[in-house]
Amino acid sequence: MIKPRHIFFIMIPAIFLVAGIFMIRIWQYNSLSQSRKIQSQQNESLDLIPILPDDPIIGSPSSPKTIVVFEDLACAGCKIQDTFLKQVQQQHPGKVKIIWKGLPVIPYPYPSEVAHEYAFCAHKQGKFEVFKEYAFVNNTNLTPTTLVTISNEIELDQEKLSACLDSNDGLAYIDTIQSLATILHVQSVPTFFVDNTQIATPNSVAEWEIVLGL
Repeated sequence: MIKPRHIFFIMIPAIFLVAGIFMIRIWQYNSLSQSRKIQSQQNESLDLIPILPDDPIIGSPSSPKTIVVFEDLACAGCKIQDTFLKQVQQQHPGKVKIIWKGLPVIPYPYPSEVAHEYAFCAHKQGKFEVFKEYAFVNNTNLTPTTLVTISNEIELDQEKLSACLDSNDGLAYIDTIQSLATILHVQSVPTFFVDNTQIATPNSVAEWEIVLGL
């Protein structure tokens, strides 16, 4: 006959086995829940495109017409559209504002992400628009040397600039924009939204005026 003490020692491995299976089930459940959460975020659609505190706003914030744009400073097509939109705002003062969301996607000839970090820091000093103008002029040559030259030309405070770049706040902002672009199914740059709806990219100032009802 098996003594009670022997039964206790026999049951110990069984207890650990059951506990182990239970813990594995919990881990599998948590992993599945996290996976579903990520999938849900990726499949999410937005009825209202968020305007983030660090988004540059070009034009009067009270303008009745709003364009949300995803652009890359190294993008030739973005450079052309920037010229069109400047003309639209000049011809219709106070009518149009642009919410600019920097989306670095171009790796050649130089990765544009660093330029967007500089743009973020220039915005912190209230000089985003002038930085953007210089960057688009040099869109095929956004080297670190070019970016330093631009920052000197537009007279950025170099101490504040260095602190901003070292903080990695610009990278965090870029990550947020990239996540938003994924949710909105942005496939390329430039991409424009008017009244929270993506539009076909206009090919002229006149087409922009039609799209905006100006």
